[in-house]
Amino acid sequence: MKKVKGLLRLLRFELPFSAGVCVVMGQILALGEFASAYETTLGFLSVFFISASILVLNDYFDVETDRLNASDRPIPSNLVTTSEALLLSLSLMFSGLVLSYLISSIALLLSIILLIIGFLYNPTLTVLFLIN
Repeated sequence: MKKVKGLLRLLRFELPFSAGVCVVMGQILALGEFASAYETTLGFLSVFFISASILVLNDYFDVETDRLNASDRPIPSNLVTTSEALLLSLSLMFSGLVLSYLISSIALLLSIILLIIGFLYNPTLTVLFLIN
């Protein structure tokens, strides 16, 4: 049960939830009404999963910093291994991309752009890109 709690803590539920709500609000603003329940659900979940994936990946790359500054986070406290975090991140990412594909090819493209921006947020990856 501790493992499940650790994995869920990696998601930082309130942040991906807020991102999903922003998608629904964007649909309302663009359409002037709610989209279909199908599109609303797909849009919310797609961005929720992609956002959560980026957050988990951030914890994966920040593990050494978190050991010093946030030792209670799931990876430094050994509730979750780095391999488990990476697998969770990839699973969430794949799920989000599949759901965005079910909306449209444009939604998939925007999701990929969101993922790239999220990857570049991680200092480890940013430094690698700047060095090369």
